[in-house]
Amino acid sequence: MKLLHTSDWHLGRRMKRRSRDDEFDAVLAEIAEIAREAVPDLIVHSGDLFDRYSPSPGDVLRAVRALDSLRLTAPLVVIGGNHDSPHWFDVLDYFYRSTAHRGGHSVTFVHTAADGSGGGRVIDIPIRGNAQRIRLAALPFIHPNRFMHLFPGLGTTHGAYAEGLRGLQEELVAQMDEGYSPQRDVRVFATHLYLSGALLSGSERHLDVNEAYATAPDDLPSVAYCALGHIHKPQALPSGRATARYAGSPLQLDFGECDDIKSVVLVEADPQQPTRITTRPLKAGRRLREFKGTLEELASRAAEFSDTFLKVTITSQTLIPQLAQKVATAAPDAVVVDMQEDCDENRVTPLDSSDLPEKEPELTESFRAYLTERGTAGRVADDVLAAFAFLLQHTDGDGPPSCPAELALQEALEDPWTPSHTGLETA
Repeated sequence: MKLLHTSDWHLGRRMKRRSRDDEFDAVLAEIAEIAREAVPDLIVHSGDLFDRYSPSPGDVLRAVRALDSLRLTAPLVVIGGNHDSPHWFDVLDYFYRSTAHRGGHSVTFVHTAADGSGGGRVIDIPIRGNAQRIRLAALPFIHPNRFMHLFPGLGTTHGAYAEGLRGLQEELVAQMDEGYSPQRDVRVFATHLYLSGALLSGSERHLDVNEAYATAPDDLPSVAYCALGHIHKPQALPSGRATARYAGSPLQLDFGECDDIKSVVLVEADPQQPTRITTRPLKAGRRLREFKGTLEELASRAAEFSDTFLKVTITSQTLIPQLAQKVATAAPDAVVVDMQEDCDENRVTPLDSSDLPEKEPELTESFRAYLTERGTAGRVADDVLAAFAFLLQHTDGDGPPSCPAELALQEALEDPWTPSHTGLETA
């Protein structure tokens, strides 16, 4: 059995309002070419076909063209991710079922259903002239908003979400085991979820990748391969039960992915044989790069940043006028999408314990310093300080005010925004 695993296309994603449509076209053509060369028995897309719940018509057309190219090579199964709309998946599923007569292999969409079920399915793909069979258990993303409807008895405690997913996985594996033949079948599990220990890139939707919704790698079912989606950094996940891998996104989507080599995964597995994994790098699309240094250093390294999306931090001793224009001149072949200036002149040095006074001044001394700063006349200042000291010692308010200064101070404390009209002198 040979399987091609791709994921997290995020069609429609932009880079700081800049379109990446040309890059998507190039990398999807690259994936289709890899599929034609590898001739897999099955292609699995493990979720987030689109970047938005309501994709644009152009993004839908781009998806259809890409899926059409892939299904000329092998059957294709697309799992619903947290960015994907079940309604749009229904539209695409209807389109491909109604146009099956045009030729090519099947395209199957698996998403969460509106009837309260998890939406998981077991799909059989006969291969090698029916000598082998791929048994694919597909589990789409389960949104936390639907958690209580799917798992009403589990509550909302930490770990309840993972417990509910384990239950859904067990149901799917039980279906997959019905009629399972160890000599003939290769079992595969495809899902869109967050596993503990996965390295995030920063471009994932943070609400959906926190530890409250994480499952453990060892909770994965015991199968030949687990095709994972949701995390954009390509990586293998250690699991004692299965060979598991995030295919990652085909383009670098965030500056946390600057060092990532994007790829698709090729899986080879035969009944009762070890699984073999290789990756095929993807070269299309702009690279994302970061630079921190002076304008002169940027200019000297400009060739490194040609045809990249560049995040720039310019270091300087004094503020540089027209900095954006000077950065563009220093790196003319880069697309600068983020620019900051780290200037000594504007840097704020945080205080540490050595900067603090050894002893906190008394309130009366602080107030005396305030009156001196305001230029309050000496006699009046003495009266105000005496009244201030009296009020500090008599916080219960016993006793009438003893002098005009005390009366003025008490009125000011009771209503600090009302100016006093007692005729109190100020210099």
